[in-house]
Amino acid sequence: YDFPIEPVHDFERADIPARLAEGYPKDWPLECDALDFGADGGKEDELAYTSYYTAVSVDKKLLAISTSAARILIYDIESKELRQVLEGVGSAEFRPTITRVKSVDDTGSAAGDGSVRPGYTLVSSNSDEASRGGSKVNQLILWDLDQHGRILDEEETIEPDAFAKKAIDAIAPELAAGYEWTREFIDASTLHVEFTKALSQVATDHRRRHNTVIDNANLGSFGSTCFSSDGKLLLYHSNYRTTQHGMREPEKLPQVVIYDVDAGKEMHRLSGHTDAIMWSAVSSNDEYVASVSWDGTLLMYSASTGELTWVTADSGGQSWAGAFSPDSKFIAWSSKSGKCRCLEWHPTKPEIALCVGKHTYVWDVFDGPDGKILQHFVMDDGNGRRDMADVQAIGWMDEGRLLFLEMSEGTKLVYDTQSNAKELFRRPMGVNTGYVKGGFYGVFAKDEQAFYMSVDGDGKARFWRTSVAAFPSWWEKEPTPTVTEKKPFPETGKYVKATKRATKRLKEEAAGRDTWAEKGAGLWTAE
Repeated sequence: YDFPIEPVHDFERADIPARLAEGYPKDWPLECDALDFGADGGKEDELAYTSYYTAVSVDKKLLAISTSAARILIYDIESKELRQVLEGVGSAEFRPTITRVKSVDDTGSAAGDGSVRPGYTLVSSNSDEASRGGSKVNQLILWDLDQHGRILDEEETIEPDAFAKKAIDAIAPELAAGYEWTREFIDASTLHVEFTKALSQVATDHRRRHNTVIDNANLGSFGSTCFSSDGKLLLYHSNYRTTQHGMREPEKLPQVVIYDVDAGKEMHRLSGHTDAIMWSAVSSNDEYVASVSWDGTLLMYSASTGELTWVTADSGGQSWAGAFSPDSKFIAWSSKSGKCRCLEWHPTKPEIALCVGKHTYVWDVFDGPDGKILQHFVMDDGNGRRDMADVQAIGWMDEGRLLFLEMSEGTKLVYDTQSNAKELFRRPMGVNTGYVKGGFYGVFAKDEQAFYMSVDGDGKARFWRTSVAAFPSWWEKEPTPTVTEKKPFPETGKYVKATKRATKRLKEEAAGRDTWAEKGAGLWTAE
C-alpha cells in the first residue's frame, strides 16, 4: 500500500486548497534523527500482534513505550538514552504533574544532601496473576520514577533459570531414591520450565511489593483522560467486559472508579452503565467526570461526591468517544453506532476536530443552531484499497495552530491552519509495521530548532524538523477571508444535541454516503 499524496478533498483557507510545504512528502528514511526502540523491546509472544502504546511526560522530557513483549521502555527524549525497563503491556500514561522525590545521584544512590527534586509517576496496564498464561490485561500498576526516569530504590533481579536448576539438583537424589525419578525423566519433563516460570512470577510480585497495584482495572480508550488536571485523581474502568453475551448482576456491571493517587485509596465507584465503557474523562476544572458506553448513553457525575448528576437518552447505538471543552462548560460525544472514535476541542476556539474513517472535520459548534463545518479532509482510497488506511487519531498542537492526523498504516500529516501548508511523513510502501497508539508528539525545541516526534510501528521513534510555511509566498498576496455574521446559538438547555447536515458546497461530494452527523455526534452542556 502506497499512501496517496493527493486527497479527495483537502484542507483549505479562504477557498484555496492546502499545499504541501517545500520538500514534502518525506518518507521515513529522511528523518533528521531516530531512536531505535525496537532493539530494546524484547522478544514477543509468537501469537502476539505487534503493538505499541506511548506516553510523554508533561515536561516533554521522558518517553514511555509499552510493547507487546510486556516491557515498558522509558527514554530520555533529548539524549535518546534508555533510562528504565518496566514490566507491563498495553496503555500507559504519565501523571500530568511533576512529583517531588528524594534526590538521587546519577548512579541511582541517595545524594545524601536531603534535597527534593522533580520526579514522575507512570500508570501502566498489566496482566493479572490469574491470566498470566493468556493475553487478558486487567491490572494497573503505579510506578514512581526519579528525575532521570529511573525507578526509586530498584532492587537487583534474580536469575530464575539458575535458581531453578540449583533447586532441582538439590532434590533430585531424594526423588531418585524414594520415588524412582531418574535424572533422564527429570530432564525430559517440564519441571525445570515450570519451576523457572513460578520463580519468575514470584520474583515479579516481590519487586512490585512497594508499587501500588490495582486489580480489575483498565484505562479508558478513544481519547480518555485518566488523570485530573492536578494529577490527584486517577480514573479507571472496572468490570470492563461487555454485556452483549449476557447481562450481569448490578454490582458486576461496568463502572468508572475515581482513585486518590496521593492517599492511595478508592474514592467513588460510578455506576449506571449497562455495557462496556469506552471513554471517560475528568473536566479541566476537575469538577465533573463523564463516561460514554456501548449502551448508547453519556453519564455525568460530580467528581467530588460521585453523584450521578444527569444522563442522556439512549442514542440508539454504541457510543465510543467524548471530549470536554477547555472551559468545562460543554461536552461533545459520538453516538448512534457511529465510527467517530476521536474528538478534540480546539484549545482556544469553540471548534472540534474529529475523524470518521477516511474523513477529518473541523466543526465550529456554535455557528448557528447546527454549527458549521470549517474544514473537511478526505483521504483517497488508494487505488481502490479502501481498507488499507483510515484516520485513526487527530489532535491540536502549538496552541491550536497545527492539526495533526495519524493514519492507521503509519503515515502522519500536519496541517498549519495559518499558512495553509501541509507536512506529510509517509510510511514507505512495503514496510511492515505494528499498531501504535499515541504515535505523534510536538512541538519540541532544541538548539533553536523545532521538532516533531513520530513513534512508528517499525520500532523507531523519528524526529522531524518543522518546515517553513509554504503559503503565502513573497509574491502572493494572502487572500482576505470572507467574514460572515454568526447566528446566535439558541438557549436550548442542557439536554440539547446539535447535529450538522452536509453543507451545500459538499452535497454533491457527500452523495451516497452518510454525513458525519448521521454517523453520530452530539453536543451537550456539562453542567
